[in-house]
Amino acid sequence: MKLRFRFEKVECLAETYEELAPKTVRAIKNALPITSTANRWGDEIYFETEINFDEVENSKEVVEIGDVAFWIPGKAICLFFGKTPISDELIRPASAVNVFGKIIEGIEELKKVKEGEKVFVEEIK
Repeated sequence: MKLRFRFEKVECLAETYEELAPKTVRAIKNALPITSTANRWGDEIYFETEINFDEVENSKEVVEIGDVAFWIPGKAICLFFGKTPISDELIRPASAVNVFGKIIEGIEELKKVKEGEKVFVEEIK
């Protein structure tokens, strides 16, 4: 499945990993479309959802640039495009996240997203 993340001035596209995180992907798909407000934490954008999903799946404490993940404690989708405040040489989320996809287009634009911007997530058919 492909997802479009639209912010106020930029957008990016992501491909999901149905084979690595099938239940997480299904939970995201069932919640679409999603409208929320962007938060910044270093070079991570995250935003709360109404998704009630607590199953650990393809969980990572270290992520890569371009990873798209679900953070269970915050019910949040996370987009990683660089280091977070707790990163060393590796990119570290606040706590383990379910990685369920990869940004395939527009990652360089994410640096322009400001805290508090609206975000809209939809599936691209």
